[in-house]
Amino acid sequence: MEPVPSEIASKPKRVAVKRLTKKFLNTSVLPDSFRGVFKFTEFNKMQSEAFSSIYESNENCIISSPTGSGKTVLFELAILRLIKETNNDSNNTKIIYIAPTKSLCYEMYKNWSPSFVNLSVGMLTSDTSFLETEKAKKCNIIITTPEKWDLLTRRWSDYSRLFELVKLVLVDEIHTLKERRGATLEVILTRMNTMCQDIRFIALSATVPNIEDVALWLKTNNELPANILSFDESYRQVQLTKHVYGYSFNCKNDFQKDAIYNSKLGEIIEKHADNRPVLIFCPTRASTVSTAKFLKHNHLSSRRGNQKRINTSVSDKILYECMQQGIAFHHAGISLEDRSIVENEFLTGSINILCSTSTLAVGVNLPAYLVIIKGTKSWNSSEVQEYSDLDVLQMIGRAGRPQFETHGCAVIMTDTKMKQTYDNLIHGTEVLESSLHLNLIEHLAAETSLRTVYSIETAVNWLRNTFFYVRFGKNPAAYHEVNRYVSFHSVEDSQINQFCQYLLDALVKAKIIELRNGIYNPTAYGNAMTRHYISFESMKQFINAEKFSSLHGVLNLLSNSEEFSVIRVRHNEKRLFKEINLSPLLKYPFLTEKKQSQIIDKINQKVSLLIQYELGGLEFPSYEGATKLHQTLVQDKFLVFRHCFRLLKCMVDTFIEKNDGISLKNTLLLLRSLNGHCWENTPMVLRQLKTIGLVSVRKLIRHGITNLEDMGNLTDTQIEYYLNLKIGSGMKIKSDISLLPCLNIRVKLEHCRRDNEEIWLTFKVEISAEFKSSIWHGQHLSLDIETEKSSGELVDFRRLQLNKLQSPRGFKILTNISSKLEKIEFSIHCQEIAGLGKTVVYSSDHLATQSLTRTSHSNKDLNSLEKCLFQVTSSDEEAEKNM
Repeated sequence: MEPVPSEIASKPKRVAVKRLTKKFLNTSVLPDSFRGVFKFTEFNKMQSEAFSSIYESNENCIISSPTGSGKTVLFELAILRLIKETNNDSNNTKIIYIAPTKSLCYEMYKNWSPSFVNLSVGMLTSDTSFLETEKAKKCNIIITTPEKWDLLTRRWSDYSRLFELVKLVLVDEIHTLKERRGATLEVILTRMNTMCQDIRFIALSATVPNIEDVALWLKTNNELPANILSFDESYRQVQLTKHVYGYSFNCKNDFQKDAIYNSKLGEIIEKHADNRPVLIFCPTRASTVSTAKFLKHNHLSSRRGNQKRINTSVSDKILYECMQQGIAFHHAGISLEDRSIVENEFLTGSINILCSTSTLAVGVNLPAYLVIIKGTKSWNSSEVQEYSDLDVLQMIGRAGRPQFETHGCAVIMTDTKMKQTYDNLIHGTEVLESSLHLNLIEHLAAETSLRTVYSIETAVNWLRNTFFYVRFGKNPAAYHEVNRYVSFHSVEDSQINQFCQYLLDALVKAKIIELRNGIYNPTAYGNAMTRHYISFESMKQFINAEKFSSLHGVLNLLSNSEEFSVIRVRHNEKRLFKEINLSPLLKYPFLTEKKQSQIIDKINQKVSLLIQYELGGLEFPSYEGATKLHQTLVQDKFLVFRHCFRLLKCMVDTFIEKNDGISLKNTLLLLRSLNGHCWENTPMVLRQLKTIGLVSVRKLIRHGITNLEDMGNLTDTQIEYYLNLKIGSGMKIKSDISLLPCLNIRVKLEHCRRDNEEIWLTFKVEISAEFKSSIWHGQHLSLDIETEKSSGELVDFRRLQLNKLQSPRGFKILTNISSKLEKIEFSIHCQEIAGLGKTVVYSSDHLATQSLTRTSHSNKDLNSLEKCLFQVTSSDEEAEKNM
């Protein structure tokens, strides 16, 4: 057996911080140029004691401190230290701030942007557009999530200069390592620590008992464990009393449980609120309303005796009635104006009890004396789940108002079975474990593509640098998933070695990596999986997909991706999707053999219908009660589309590797449709133009305008007449159309010879484009050039950025056709715009039979065939034939 980490590494050092009794450090200890960073003149107790370790040292630091102790200031001190050390050299300084959620990233971005001292600040999350991403990469401080940074660092060779400049990594909420998403955080920190030189880590954590293990993992210069700064609850600015109440339930229905929690609220408020502001976190929007209504009818003491009637009007009638009793609710479903009024009234004290969803815990500063978490499960990604530890800690962090009092109270209401779990969490006694092993196979594939793993030995060596390795050595019983694949009969191989071997074998079997001469190398499939951030199960489906898939087949393959496993079909929306499924405008409905609607209860059905709902421009069902589901449908649709683009791009790369021209063609068509939010080859392509909606499309169809080319032939006046627009409005639409590129493709037969039963042809292909701008609607435009045979075989595929086509480009293609009737199709399309492309088709029956007979034995060049007939058609007409 290999030695465990504790046997081979020096022990982490807990820094003996200087305990200050009365006097705290003044910001005057900093240079004049740095003092303006802080809005105060004196650091608090925790910041003062941590000052020397953060600002006067370059060693890695792990800070364990309770919520509300002012930890963010330590990040800022670390940045100031780096500025001082580099002599304000902003051209060669990169700092990465990593937080587990987009909301935390945005909060920090608001605090630091547009610049921190003289350093520019940018943000990278899944919501960041391509243009914003390019801008953010150039900033000195990059605020990002683990997933976005993982995606970027998987392309290490492309951004090697950027990574060389990274000197400081700031990690917020590092205790999220225990959650499933924490594996990504663990991987990127391991990657940065092993591949970057002279890099410093400052990581903040909630209180955990084994913080030494984190320090043992994040070693300074890969040698000495990080320093540990540990602060207990006494360092909170507001002292907090915390309680966990467990309740037994005889019901399984979450709504019934919610009602039982409501019945307990009065007792909790009476016992802990002390007639001061109360913030109740509820699991759903509906629960915030029902909780407020319950308290209005059953807890009349919520109003203070000297409170005045609230005269401010809100649009929501129920909200207004509750507010008159000093009670309100707050969630994303009410209007922005109503939310602002509620927030202001709560801050001024007119509202004493506020019921909110957990989203209020981040971004909106509404502290209360008493915080109640009413149930520890909430709707998350369309299903009921326990709150994450981060969610709970952030909600608890709202308890206590520093400007009014020195004490606060937090209450967690949960199931009896979960009481001990939350007791451990709030008192910092739950041991932090790794979750890397749960999806290690995807990360091993990525490391193989990065060439950090190329053998079983390098795989194990890479794992030695992870937090998982530290914890597995100390507590292997916590990792039963690993033990399932380990044989205890062999004494030569370690358990880690066997686990890695099992995963590498699985990757080889799936054709994601291959073993050549004892070295593991990524296949084209593996590189695509890594580049596009695809799960192992989805990648296997793409690789094993049937050849020559139709558009319908491609849509089904996409809809069955594992990435959509978080989507749930709720009971109350089955009718909604049945109505959508029965729409005559739906391209591919789910029907029984008798042409009746199938029961819509599967994830892939819902995903497919959400995509088709958007692309077909379907109207939202109008049956009674449907409108209540509209916001949920929009959210689910956003979640689906967020995954679609990288999945389809990975499918494109997969079908290129498989030489599957038909599947590739239909995947590209679906990708263009998703980019344009409309089905290609339908009049819905007109919706891509600014100000053109469904109503306008119908008007244009009545006048015979069905595609972008038709629209481009109209005058300003015609557009205004057809759409009943004001004079001048047609010019704006015409201007939008004029920015569309005009694509051209020319094909010339240069050489032809016969070899037995095959005819070998050499074509010269020339592509060109006329365009005013290579950007349309904020997107950089790219071109896909595909050549395929009518048999389905892919002959050639190329991708080119439009801005690289300032002048025509040419290339040659050599291919063969049989003597039977066969066609070769050459096409060019703009990937970001549906309905914009050209196609050239060559057919073998255009060759003169006599000429072929005459040259069948001589193999002479057929120069006389250079002017062979070609058929130029719109891509729409030809694409329709192969669907």
